[in-house]
Amino acid sequence: MRGTSSFVGLVAILVACGGGSLTLEEYGAQAEDLVATVDVRIDDLDAGLESYAQTAAGTQTYWDNRLDAREQFLKGLQNLDPPESAVDLHEIVVELFDRLNTAEEALAARVATMEAGIGAEAWWNTPEGRAAAAVDGEVTAICYVAQGAFDKTQDRSAFADMPWIPPEMKEAVRVAFGCPG
Repeated sequence: MRGTSSFVGLVAILVACGGGSLTLEEYGAQAEDLVATVDVRIDDLDAGLESYAQTAAGTQTYWDNRLDAREQFLKGLQNLDPPESAVDLHEIVVELFDRLNTAEEALAARVATMEAGIGAEAWWNTPEGRAAAAVDGEVTAICYVAQGAFDKTQDRSAFADMPWIPPEMKEAVRVAFGCPG
């Protein structure tokens, strides 16, 4: 199913900046926890998709649970206290995930009008499905940019023992976000 690993990459861009009320490491850890939770939920749903999609009630249950997972992720993201230098980017990312949720809500409404037993491929091959996939594509594209920016924090470890350098300029955090590839 589309969209599970793309969440992982976009959150990486959130942790690629430092400074502010949370340290980069704290912020990254919180974001990573959110990603892990939503990925497990959606992966579990997708693993059981064939059994869900056999009936209209099953399809509705699948989409209710998927949308709930997305909404809980968005709320968690909104509740993060980003480092000062990441506030603007954080707001952009929250807006992007809000758009993804809205697009998937529209797709879920469309799927509810379709005949029971129609597979997920047909769901995604609707105007609503293509719109949701397009937003998910934005999430995926940002993942690669974010991972590159995040990886650059590793260069900071060379300054770890230099007391005159501010802590936020020395902080190197190792978080692996798996961008779809």
